[in-house]
Amino acid sequence: MTAKEAAAMRFATAAFGIILACCLLCPANAPAAQAAPPKFALALAASAAGRLDDALAAVEQSAKSLGAAYKELFRATPAMVPEDRGRLLQSYAVKDGTVAFRDLQGPCGPDPAAKAPCQSLYFYDGENFSDNLFRELAALGSLAPAMAAGYGALPYSWVYLTTPDQGFAIYPTLPLVEAVNNYKPTDKDFYTAADFAAKACGWQSPYLDLAGDGMMVTVSCPVYDGETLLAVSSRDVTISQLSGRVMADLAAIPGARAFLMNRRGKAIAVSDPRLAAAIDAINAKAEEAVVYFRADRGLAAMGLEKAEDSPDDGLNAIGEAVIERAETEKKWPMAFVSGKDMVLAARLRATGWHLVLVMPQKAVN
Repeated sequence: MTAKEAAAMRFATAAFGIILACCLLCPANAPAAQAAPPKFALALAASAAGRLDDALAAVEQSAKSLGAAYKELFRATPAMVPEDRGRLLQSYAVKDGTVAFRDLQGPCGPDPAAKAPCQSLYFYDGENFSDNLFRELAALGSLAPAMAAGYGALPYSWVYLTTPDQGFAIYPTLPLVEAVNNYKPTDKDFYTAADFAAKACGWQSPYLDLAGDGMMVTVSCPVYDGETLLAVSSRDVTISQLSGRVMADLAAIPGARAFLMNRRGKAIAVSDPRLAAAIDAINAKAEEAVVYFRADRGLAAMGLEKAEDSPDDGLNAIGEAVIERAETEKKWPMAFVSGKDMVLAARLRATGWHLVLVMPQKAVN
């Protein structure tokens, strides 16, 4: 989205908010407005969800494009010549079965710092090297400029590809001491999130980044050449980067609060800074995303070993109501009254997440 388009979207959101605030403050002799939620209020929720969908679609397309580029490179890459193979074998390091192939002549040096602007190449099966692995490494190495360009266009954390036989390329730099945590990558959620049956991209459930980047989500796209799986191309999204502007715009509506949750109610983002900090503290203590916008009955029904309701009982009740209504009401966006609040909820196309906007409704005497 261009800066001009983003500004236009923020203006539209603010305009909706002004109109909505005026409507909520109307006198009680306006029965038509009370009979059903105003169309512009529903449009507000749909517009905000659309902005998030556009951002998610851009990330997904980036992963697809990177995968397509790898397929073409792999097709064009011959078996690695002995000289190039010898160069790789002279400069690798091993830790806990994870092999890091280092570029001694590269701009970042043999041991670059975390997130340095260079690609890292790994192999997650000890020193059991094969001819096909070296061909993959050559193709992955040639992909480095495309990975850098993709990251630069959408600087959302990591860009990476995983091959079925445990080859792995990531941008920016991931140090070996951290890379060992991905052993073995084909068993990890970021790999299995890909929809192999449909040969389509899939989204991982939102999770807490233990490196300190907060809540994140990953899209993973399988890369096929005919019926042969060549790799899985993945991109991470930092939730604060993805949703921060949308949440801020919605929170600018007087008295409004907004939150984002997945279909099961897992807390992904919230516009209230204090509540967001409290959720972050709970997740950090648990070392994973355990907070849900769910009432006690909803949490109990899920039967999760680790799950806590958010510190805001009111939003928990609203989250529970949205989830329950979503099972029977197929029309989106949805709107209903909860106490003194009007609740608007929209579903994101890409992920199925629920964007919920809660606004005060003027009491009718």
